[in-house]
Amino acid sequence: MKDTKKSLAFIAGGLILMLAMLFYVFGQTSSGMYATAVIKSIVQQPSIDPDTEEKVYGVDIEFTAGPYAGKVMSTEHFEAPGSIYNLDLEVGQTVLAVAEEQEGQLITGIDEHYKAGRLLFISALLLLLIAGVAGKNGVKAMLALFFTLIIIFGLMARMLLSGWAPIPLTIVAALVIAIVNLLIIAGRTRKGLVAIIGTFSGVVLAGLFGWLAAILLKLTGYTGHESTYLQLLNAELDLRGLLVSGIIIGALGAVMDVSISIASSLLEISRANPGYDRIRLFESGMNIGRDIIGSMVNTLILAYTGASLTLILLFALQKEDFPLIKIMNMEFICAEIVRSLAGLFGMVLAIPVTAIVAAYIYTKNPGVASADKAAEAANIE
Repeated sequence: MKDTKKSLAFIAGGLILMLAMLFYVFGQTSSGMYATAVIKSIVQQPSIDPDTEEKVYGVDIEFTAGPYAGKVMSTEHFEAPGSIYNLDLEVGQTVLAVAEEQEGQLITGIDEHYKAGRLLFISALLLLLIAGVAGKNGVKAMLALFFTLIIIFGLMARMLLSGWAPIPLTIVAALVIAIVNLLIIAGRTRKGLVAIIGTFSGVVLAGLFGWLAAILLKLTGYTGHESTYLQLLNAELDLRGLLVSGIIIGALGAVMDVSISIASSLLEISRANPGYDRIRLFESGMNIGRDIIGSMVNTLILAYTGASLTLILLFALQKEDFPLIKIMNMEFICAEIVRSLAGLFGMVLAIPVTAIVAAYIYTKNPGVASADKAAEAANIE
């Protein structure tokens, strides 16, 4: 019971810290413009344009947060037949509303369904499920995740906007994330050391691949409307450097997964077979790595393909306007392909590096195995 309370306290503390960092970076509102509100009444009004089928509603909303909390205001809401942007409002529903003064006049409106509360609720349910099923290891994994998000959103984002060079900053951040995550998961053991070395080597190689590919393919980093808008807001940002930084962060998870798998497997093999020399242990690591590659390649490619499914269907419908030769030369398509290939490159090369380091460390001084076991036992208990 005490361990359960302690685990829940760790989860709650990590979640609160992560949310605080997110609010620090993005802010809860934008100059007080957005706030939650509850719909009090909805009355359909005559259409402004009789020739259209657009419906106009007079809506009374009561703000529940922000500078106008407790006040009831009236606004107009428009819905077009068959539009995917229709909100289908109901009395008593909580929405994200807008209230902003423009030229001395208060402008109000309904922006979107309020999703944040339910999103936090289902996230908390998943965290509790992980804690219940995986126990202490699940709690440690979540703490590692919270730390990763805090580093990326709380520190990296601020430092990048302050003018720090993207690639060196991201490499350092990736190293910090890998060290803390693997120390949380594996503890101060030989396994943790091997996994850290393998992860860092794979991430650096993935970043090098991405940087060389960006130069070879003459990628500028303008991969969409958001990058163009970002450049307009801050012309000093290095978009190509940000592209490579994204590649490094994207490769970090897969490389870390492969490295800890190889490090853990070879540690168990070395314990079960004390007579294995370094060459045989390395060969075992490569055999394990080959099996991992088969599944991880599909995992990475399917992840990027799933995220681009809508775009793939759009290109298929407009194949006359977007033939394959056009698609393969589009900047954002090339960037996504490079992102996938860089992740695979770092993951594949992390396998032999991790296997070599593991074979050397696990057979160098077998006498430290007892201390290693004691450290791992302390992490489990």
